Amino acid sequence: MTVLILTMKTVYKILRGPGVAFALAMVAILASAYPGVLTAQAGDTSMTGMKKAGAPSRRPDMRDMMRAPLPFGIMIGRAEQWMVGYQYMFEKLDGILDGTNAISEANVLTRFATTPTDMTMHAHMGMIMYAPTASSTLMAMLPYVEMSMGELHRDGTRSTERSKGIGDLELRGLYSLRAAKELRHRILANFGVGLPTGSVNQRDAQGVRTEYPMQSGSGTYSLLPGFTYLGQSMPWSWGAEFSSTVRLGRNQHGYRLGNRYEPGIWVVRQLASSVSLSAGTSGELWQNIHGSDSLLDPTDEPTKDPNLQGGKRLSALLGVTFQPENGFLKGQQFLLQGDVPVMQSLDGPQLKRSYMLHVAWQWGF
Repeated sequence: MTVLILTMKTVYKILRGPGVAFALAMVAILASAYPGVLTAQAGDTSMTGMKKAGAPSRRPDMRDMMRAPLPFGIMIGRAEQWMVGYQYMFEKLDGILDGTNAISEANVLTRFATTPTDMTMHAHMGMIMYAPTASSTLMAMLPYVEMSMGELHRDGTRSTERSKGIGDLELRGLYSLRAAKELRHRILANFGVGLPTGSVNQRDAQGVRTEYPMQSGSGTYSLLPGFTYLGQSMPWSWGAEFSSTVRLGRNQHGYRLGNRYEPGIWVVRQLASSVSLSAGTSGELWQNIHGSDSLLDPTDEPTKDPNLQGGKRLSALLGVTFQPENGFLKGQQFLLQGDVPVMQSLDGPQLKRSYMLHVAWQWGF
C-alpha cells in the first residue's frame, strides 16, 4: 500500500490540474475500503493503452503460487512459456480544449485557416511474448492504425483527412527485481526500444503531407524504460506502473515527437472462476514536438503547429476479463475495457478525447 500511496502522489504531481485531486481522493477512498488493495503510438497516437490493459490475466499457469489474477498482458513467473495476443483499440476525439477550457470551432478559426472538428482512430496490435526464465519476459508488439479527422475551413467548407499504416515496432522486456515472501509483492523493471517502422510521409488525397497527429510513425528510435509493482492476496490483486517513451534524435523531416510519461494504478477482483473485474486510473503526460516539418505551415491549422501538440490527461478505467475453462477456448483470455477521461489539459487548441474502448485476446502456452 505504501508503494501505491507514493504512486498516487507521483500521478498528482505530474498531472496537477482541475479535477485531479478529486479523482485521487476517490482512489484513496477505495484503498481504505479494501485494506491492502488498490486499483488496476504509431506516431504519437495513443498506443500505450494497448500495451498493457488493466484487466487480469487469469490463465491458471500464468498465476503465481497464490493463484491471484495478474494484469492482462503481463506474463511472468513461469519459464519457457509463450504467449500470442491481439488488441484492438477505438479512440474518439470530439470537441476542442485550450488548456482545460472548451473553445468553439469559430474561436479557432479566428487564429487559423482550418480547425479540426473530430477524429477517430482504429488501432490493431499483434503481440508475441516469451519467458526465457521465471523472472524475465521478452515481447514484441507491432501496431497498425487507421485514422480519420474532420476539418472545418474558414470559408465554411468541410473536409476529411484519412491515413493508415503500420506504427513503430516495440521490443520490450520485463525483469523481476524483487519478490516478497510468497510473492505477495513484486517489483518489475520494464525496458525496451522503439524502432521507426511507421511512416512519417503519410499524404492526403491531394498528395500533401498530413499533419503530425495523422502520421502512423515517429521516424525516430526511442527508449522505453519503466517499472511495475504487483501485489496480491486472493481474490484480489493490485498494482502500479510507470512507463515512458524517450525519443532519440530527429527524423528525416527535422523533428522528433515529445516524450511521453504514463503512471497508472489498478485493482483486480476475481468474481468467479472464469470472470474477473478490474478498475483503475491512468495518467498521460506528453510533450510538444521538438523541431518542425518545413512542409507544414503552423499558421494553417493547430495540428500543424509543433508547439500545440502536448498535454496531460487522467482517465478512469473499467474492464472485465473472461477465461473459458472448457471447450476449444480453454486457456485463452478475452478482455473488454473502457477508458473515460476525468481531466484533460491540452496545449491547444487541440481535440480532446471523448472515450476509448479496448478489446483484446491472448493465449499462453
